[in-house]
Order: sequence, then C-alpha cells, then structure tokens
Amino acid sequence: MHTEAVRRTLSVGREVKAENPGQEGVSDLDVEVVRIEGEPISIRLNGQEFPCEEETGQTIIPKKFLTGLRLSAIPEGITIKPVESIDDQVIEAHNDIGLSLYSDGSASALVEEMYRRKFWDGEVGLSPYVAALRQAISEREEAAEFDFQDDGEYIFLHYEITIPEDLEVQDATLRVEAIIGDIGKRADQLVGRHRDGLLGIFDRGSFDADLACALRSPKHGVALLMADMDHFKQVNDSHGHQVGDSVLRAVANVLASRCSTSDCISYRYGGEEVAVILKGNTAQSATEFAESVRADVEKLAFENRPELKVTISLGVTRASGEDHNVDELVKRADAALYKAKSAGRNRVRTSE
Repeated sequence: MHTEAVRRTLSVGREVKAENPGQEGVSDLDVEVVRIEGEPISIRLNGQEFPCEEETGQTIIPKKFLTGLRLSAIPEGITIKPVESIDDQVIEAHNDIGLSLYSDGSASALVEEMYRRKFWDGEVGLSPYVAALRQAISEREEAAEFDFQDDGEYIFLHYEITIPEDLEVQDATLRVEAIIGDIGKRADQLVGRHRDGLLGIFDRGSFDADLACALRSPKHGVALLMADMDHFKQVNDSHGHQVGDSVLRAVANVLASRCSTSDCISYRYGGEEVAVILKGNTAQSATEFAESVRADVEKLAFENRPELKVTISLGVTRASGEDHNVDELVKRADAALYKAKSAGRNRVRTSE
C-alpha cells in the first residue's frame, strides 16, 4: 500500500507580534494532506494530525489549531469542521459546520441540523418548528437549503451558507455561527406569530417583526401594501357591528386567498386597516397585485344584504436596495393610501 504526504506551505497573511513596536510579520502555516492510494486519510497542521472521513473528506479540527489558516488554504476536496475541543474521543461543538475551499470568489459553509422527536422539548411541536426553520433559511440571501430528510424519528436538515470573502477559518466560523443564531431567532419568531382573533390573518406584532426581518435581508426587493375600508363607519352605523365584522372577515379572506406563499403575507394592521408584505415583487407587479385585491373586494356579495357594497383603497410602496427603515416604509405606504382616499377612494395609488 502506497502512502504519500502532499505538503502545501502557505503564506496566510496572519499578523504576529514583532520584536519592535510597529513592525508586522507573516507566519507560514504548514498544511499536509496525507493520502493512501490517492485518497486523503488525514490533514497535518504544523505537525498535528487530524483524520479525514474516507467518503466525505471531512476533517474535524479544534479551533485553536486553525489560527492563521485562511479559507483559500483549505485543500481542495477537504471539508474542515471546526469544533471547540476533542477530549478522549468526545467532541464539543456549538454547531455542525463544514467549511470548504475559497475559490472563484466564495467559500461554502455546510450546516447540519439534526433533531430526534422523542427528545424534542421545545414549546411548540417539532414539525412546526422545523417548518419555521426552513422558512427562516429561505429568507436569508446567503443561505440555501440543499437536503431535508424526515424518517418519522429523526429530522435532518442541511443548508449552505455562502461566504464571499477569503476569511481566516476562525473568523469565517464566527460569521457562520452568527448567521445560524440569527436563523434560529427568526425561526422562534415565526413559530411565535399570532393571528388576529377576528380576521384570522396575522396580527400587528407579527407584521412589525416580519417587515423588519424582510428589510434586513431582502432577496429580491420588498413591497408593502396598506389598505383601508372605504366609509367603514357607515357600514357599522347602517348595518350594525356584526355585519361590519363580517365585512372585515370577507376582506381578510380576499387577502388570504391571494397570499398563498411565504413571499406574500397579510396582516391586520389596526381597526379596519390591513397590510400585505410582498417579497420578490417589482413595483409594477406589486401594483397589479393591489389592483386585483381592490377588484375582488368590489365584487364581494353578502348573504341577506344584497344592497351592501363595499370598496377598499390601497397604497403601495417598495423598499429601495438599502432601505431598512420600517417606519419610513410604512409612512410612504400610508401616504400612498391617503392619496387613494383623496382621489375618490376605491383605487390604488403608489408612493413617489
């Protein structure tokens, strides 16, 4: 059996303490791939050896040994899994992360989440939580799910985080762990959303949290639609509050029927005002969506109330690339809604 050690001596740009203040030096980090018959069996870092998994090329290495190693220095075909420590074959790790070679402008961090149903102790069921986690991953611009398995006892979820810079492995790990933490917080937020007791769509608190999240990580743009019933006080005064409630529910049903994906979500903003967050829409498509809602509401008919006709006015705005201000976006949508009211109601207007 033939064994070969392939050595790469890499200048990784790590700053070291110099003898005289103000001076900087660069340390060389020795990286060796030990192969048997061409297959990697271990990685050596400055004399320390760490075994590779035969089929995957994954190599578990404590973080303290990775100081100075850049993503571009990871050998091709090898995945480094940074962990806190390895003690008597017991591995301590905060997250299951595998880092790949930085090449062609990016590196990948592969993340695995594993859950066993009998050990799940969350406040909500495991299936709803995992559904929220998958949605939280899909909302992140730099993250993408690539494998999901549920055998009834275990759930395995794999996703990839793109790293667009040639960072040191330790810095890349910190960045990836921060993103994993944000995804977990968003999943908790999603499973904690509440629906309005009267209308059945999400409530104001859910709106505030969802819009803030959408603006932090806009994949393909975010549009906001604000809508208000026309002359709703007259409906209550003429037909009573129970009929008024049924009108509001009917409008909410129109929105719910139009919003069938996680990229279109409707909310009760307050009173008879409702809102929709649209992700991935152009200004034109958002306006067309609002017009379709307006037309559907105008066609509503109410049993035993043939004389009752209701209309709705809508304002639409869209966030610009770096527009992360929730209050400003709501203000613009409200201003567009006011223009629709001032122009005679039962119409759609957009912000300037």
